[in-house]
Amino acid sequence: MTVRFPLTLVAGLALTAVFVAAALLSLVWTPHAVESLNIAARLQLASADHLLGTDHFGRDMLSMLMVGARTSIAVAIIAVGIGMALGVPLGLLAAAKHGGVIDDLVMRGNDLVFAFPALVIAILITAVFGPSAFNAILAIGIFNTPVFARVTRGGALAVWTQEFILAARVSGKG
Repeated sequence: MTVRFPLTLVAGLALTAVFVAAALLSLVWTPHAVESLNIAARLQLASADHLLGTDHFGRDMLSMLMVGARTSIAVAIIAVGIGMALGVPLGLLAAAKHGGVIDDLVMRGNDLVFAFPALVIAILITAVFGPSAFNAILAIGIFNTPVFARVTRGGALAVWTQEFILAARVSGKG
C-alpha cells in the first residue's frame, strides 16, 4: 500500500524547510550586514549583488528576510510553548473535575479570552507594557492558552469514558 501526500502538505513542508534553512543559515552568514545602511543603493531592483533588491534605506532584502525568519521562528516556538504550558494543565484539570466548579471556572475563563479578538489582547498588552518582542510573545501565548485547554479537555474527556478507565474506577482506583 502506498501512502499519498496531498500537494498542499508537500508544498507546506517545502516552504517550511526553506524558511527554517534560511533562519539557520542566518546564524552564520548573511549576504550583507543587516544593520548597514547604504542610501545610495536604496530601492534597487534584484541584481547579482542584491538578489531580492534593497529597501528605502539601501538594506539588502534577502539578509533582512533571513534574520527575520530566525526571529519569527523563535517567537512562534516560545508563544506556542507558553500556550501549551498553561493550556494543557488547565484542560486536564477541567476534565478531571468535569461538571464541577473548577471545570466551569476554566471553561468560562476560556470563553472570556475568546470574547476578545487576539489583536485587541495584543494592543492591550502593548499599551500596558510597551512594545517589545517579549510582549508580542506573551500576547500570542495568552491567546493560545484556551485553544490548548479546550483541545486537551476534549481529548481527556474522550479517554475518561473508555472501558479501562471505568474498570479502574470500579476497582477503587482514583
